[in-house]
Amino acid sequence: MRDGLHGVSDAEQALDERACVRFADAADAASVIAFLGPSLPRPEAAKALDAAFRPPACRGDIHRALRERCRTIVLIDGEFHGRPSVWHREILDAIAEGVTVHGSSSMGALRAAELHSFGMVGHGRIFEWYRDGVIEADDEVALTYGPQELGYPPFSEPLVNIRATLAAAVPALISDEERDCLIAHVQSLHYPQRSFSALLAGGPAAGWSAGRRAALADFFRHARIDRKQQDAVEALQSVAAAPNRRGEGAGRAPANALWRRERLVAEGLVPNVEATDAVRIAQTAGIAADALPALRDALSELFFVSAWARAHGICATAEDFARVRHGIAPAADLSPDRIEQLLAARATARAAVRLFSARANAADAAAARRAIVLDWANANGIEHAGLSGDALVDWVIGEGPNRLGYFWPFGVELLDTLRLEGWTAPAHREALR
Repeated sequence: MRDGLHGVSDAEQALDERACVRFADAADAASVIAFLGPSLPRPEAAKALDAAFRPPACRGDIHRALRERCRTIVLIDGEFHGRPSVWHREILDAIAEGVTVHGSSSMGALRAAELHSFGMVGHGRIFEWYRDGVIEADDEVALTYGPQELGYPPFSEPLVNIRATLAAAVPALISDEERDCLIAHVQSLHYPQRSFSALLAGGPAAGWSAGRRAALADFFRHARIDRKQQDAVEALQSVAAAPNRRGEGAGRAPANALWRRERLVAEGLVPNVEATDAVRIAQTAGIAADALPALRDALSELFFVSAWARAHGICATAEDFARVRHGIAPAADLSPDRIEQLLAARATARAAVRLFSARANAADAAAARRAIVLDWANANGIEHAGLSGDALVDWVIGEGPNRLGYFWPFGVELLDTLRLEGWTAPAHREALR
């Protein structure tokens, strides 16, 4: 984060437009993109992780990173006030594309605490403080700093660093009560005014003896804790240590993404959200009305089998992927990332059926899929009117993911399945109007 006292100027807007071109025209796709500013010096970050490092992120930068086809994003620093902050929606879009998004230290910790239940991965103490409600205000991590050319030199001290340092001074130099009073005082200051010298010059410390203030000042000089830097290092090292980072996000995107219908419209694949209505899609694709319920049940069953597989940590093999790819010629308007997501769900479901069949001695794949759905329902405490066994499986599949707490747009699933099999949506765009 950095200080910003003015709105976005025409010059800044032009810079943003040029940034879009720069991101879109990148010659080589970066496997890992990290947004970093004052939290950690760039040379130190490069020692921890091999990544394409970018300045603190502002709104749109995550979307631009997706255009570079990266597989992992690490959000540490971000801008606010002077320029629009990183949007929650673009992080969710990245997760939906199968990209693993990590957050730590500053804006990254704040966004990770807000979005960890949606799949964003948080690292470090600051993330934990935000997640657990120990701190809440976004200015806890805010500071003012200098330009990129000078290495983002800090001009103020973030409150999270002051908290950590004061905690370390207890009980040798200050009491718990004195620490709380000092924190309350520094909280009352506007974040650009926060510093250890300001902490000693005003508030409770102003009434202390010169000797006590000198002792605490010496402690600040030699024992200051840079919580943001420590968390940034932890995040980068964790990402570096993760196995198979290049493909770690593939196939892990939530199938119940709320935003996929709107993205179809934004990408020009359908004219409006209403065009994702399953009945209209079926009519346009020449699917008989009486065949639609069976298609819905098949995709509903696929959802639950894939969910069971993820819960059990089942990974598809190369052979599983090869089998589901066989004979498929996706439409040109289906993005490569979405193709991989659709194939990954099917390959993972196939792996689940194979492993379950070997363990439970299921009669065939169809029986194994139904047994898996039943196991998923039992494990999640799904009950309905005393139903059990096949009757419960029929009810779960028939009701579908929506009834059981997921947002699962059947129209989108159907449209993407047709496109995976080669149906070209743009050729039928007029019919969908």
